[in-house]
Amino acid sequence: MKINEYRHSASRGNDWYNNPSLWVYRNLMGVKSETTARMGMGHSAEFGCALGLFLNRSDKDIVEYTTKHMVDQFDGEWFDETDKVSGIALNLHNAIKEHFPDFKVPHLFQRYRRHNLDILEHPITTVTDFEWENMIVDTKATLAVPSKPREDHVRQQSLYSVLIGKPATLVYASHKKSAVFELDEETIMKNYETMVSSFTSLEVFMRTVPNIKTFKQMIPLNTDGFKWSEVDREYAKANWNN
Repeated sequence: MKINEYRHSASRGNDWYNNPSLWVYRNLMGVKSETTARMGMGHSAEFGCALGLFLNRSDKDIVEYTTKHMVDQFDGEWFDETDKVSGIALNLHNAIKEHFPDFKVPHLFQRYRRHNLDILEHPITTVTDFEWENMIVDTKATLAVPSKPREDHVRQQSLYSVLIGKPATLVYASHKKSAVFELDEETIMKNYETMVSSFTSLEVFMRTVPNIKTFKQMIPLNTDGFKWSEVDREYAKANWNN
């Protein structure tokens, strides 16, 4: 089955690797999921962090404009995440400045690239958060900072690191604290290979399966996990066999 203009990405590769039915839902069923408060929190926290890194804005400004960014995303609706987002932005900014004291203004922000590998039919797209000359820094807004980086995040940044040719660092922050994880070369290469294997597996499946109906017959629906919103979960259950 051919999907016109399909592009691989870290999120799509992770979906296929972790839960193929989620990949089918997001890419073949024609459903566009709404932005959740948790997703919006991530967008706004990254925006606030960028204000500090690029424009050296004060903490007061970061708090004000990050909160406004979050509120504007949802047309004035207020969530629990809205109360926390400015603190997350401040902690992301401070964590980067403290961990990399010699870093000046980032060279790039939200840089989109398209990469081609000889072994893959479809290109891979990457979008980095912040880049300096010799480092990619990816920010993760969360309500609970992990003791180690999430595996799907490590796979994403490992892919970016190899394709772009720079080391990668993950920075997590909640409204209370932060954590910084620099990825070593062994971890990066191991997880890069995992991502490419996921893309390869997906392409074999796409070439083999003739249509969406057969796709869904071959893959059991699995709506476990936080990546499913309640709306998407119920829609998938109601329409998977149609």
